[in-house]
Amino acid sequence: MNFRSLICIFMSIALLNIASAADVEGGVNVEPTIEDTIFSDITHTETTTDLEEWEITLTLNDDAFNNNTTFELTTQMCNNDGICLAPTVAEVSSTDGKIFTSAVTTIDDHSYVNWRVKATYTDDNDSTEMFPTKGFYKTWSDCWFNDGEWGGDGCEDSEEDSVLPAIGVIMTTTAITIAAIRRSE
Repeated sequence: MNFRSLICIFMSIALLNIASAADVEGGVNVEPTIEDTIFSDITHTETTTDLEEWEITLTLNDDAFNNNTTFELTTQMCNNDGICLAPTVAEVSSTDGKIFTSAVTTIDDHSYVNWRVKATYTDDNDSTEMFPTKGFYKTWSDCWFNDGEWGGDGCEDSEEDSVLPAIGVIMTTTAITIAAIRRSE
């Protein structure tokens, strides 16, 4: 496979990622349908604020509780420049093995908190299941930037400054791609 083909493939993947991110409606949380999960109840902070805790309480349903189900909560924070930190496993605690709580502190200038659950069914040969099956659930901040639009009740008037880094990233990527193509010729 030649260098030009690789560049085309990488650029196509980058454009697909941008298009899929635009499919999410800014400010609208992505929530699980409880009936489709191992939980009987899920409550969490509805709108996050910079440098404050995003809290969640998850209650296992009776089947999951009786099956000795365990789970792992993974969170990921993304900022208003479109950069997401690596997903991390959140610390979860419980006093009764049925109701679990967790809290993570949000980052400065964050747009949203992504979260998902990986369940392990101990009584079923340690089989696993992801909630959601792909991607993340999403809790938006009180000041977010999505698809060229600002939203939320906590935004100040200086949001326009955050658009400039995104333009710089796009221009830098384009310049590197053009230089790579010219160099291979």
